[in-house]
Amino acid sequence: MAVGTAAGTDIANTATADYVIAGSSGSATGTITLRVDEKLDVNVSWQDAANISVSTPDTDRVTTWLLTNTGNGNDSYTLTVNNAVGGDQFDPVFVDIYLDANGNGTFEAAFDNLYTPGLNDPVLAPDATQVVFVRNSVPGLLNNGDLGNTGLLATSNTGNGLPGTSIANAGDNGTTAVIGTSGGSSVDTGIHEVSNTSVALVKSVVINDPSGGNQPVTGATLIYSIDATVSGPGTATGVVVTDVLPANTSYTGNTLTLNAATLTDMADGDAGDVGATAVNTVTVYLGDLTAAMPAQTITFEVTIN
Repeated sequence: MAVGTAAGTDIANTATADYVIAGSSGSATGTITLRVDEKLDVNVSWQDAANISVSTPDTDRVTTWLLTNTGNGNDSYTLTVNNAVGGDQFDPVFVDIYLDANGNGTFEAAFDNLYTPGLNDPVLAPDATQVVFVRNSVPGLLNNGDLGNTGLLATSNTGNGLPGTSIANAGDNGTTAVIGTSGGSSVDTGIHEVSNTSVALVKSVVINDPSGGNQPVTGATLIYSIDATVSGPGTATGVVVTDVLPANTSYTGNTLTLNAATLTDMADGDAGDVGATAVNTVTVYLGDLTAAMPAQTITFEVTIN
């Protein structure tokens, strides 16, 4: 952060000499006044907590960035996206840039400002920030786990280049602008990750009433069935299915099954339990699943009170 004296501030330093000559006291002073120059520094930082999960193809996927003026004067910045960063498996397709209009850090196309270079370049006071949203599309026919890098570059409109370079009269209050350690520009890289793998659950119920029919009356047995399947090229790791037992019913003990094999109700060495991991809840651990595996079928029974 800038945390420094603002550009254009005068710093005066005075030295005083007190003396006595032939019994008479006197003094002399010397003063030097310097005006603080403007240092041009900026920082761009990718803000998303993890890789942006995308499909293939995909459109208008948003990455979030924070632009900070780390200099000591007012400055404006040109924003540029580079999707040919390298070190990845595909290049995202640039769509547009938006500037966060209300400071909530959430992309809202209806409220945020579409960025046009040279027209609405962000202007920041020292230490001020601007949230920036970059939208990219993703090409088709990619593989699960493929990465696509996107870079956001912010460049000072006052000056950029070799640190220490001076630009006369370009700073605040007519000061000299001096390019800081950032070189007057900053870039950071965000990452898109293809993840077409998903888990789907299909739930069904068979009703057996006390009269031999299929009406949901008091005393009827509800046989619930849950089919878990995976789609996409990747692996869904550590899949756990939970089902809270419905109100106004009672679980029928020892009816929990996985793929027709009985599971005990207690927490032990098998894959499921009823009420042990979570109160009044069926819990079944399915482990790692892929699309090549058959549907994992869970069943259990309850009775309508």
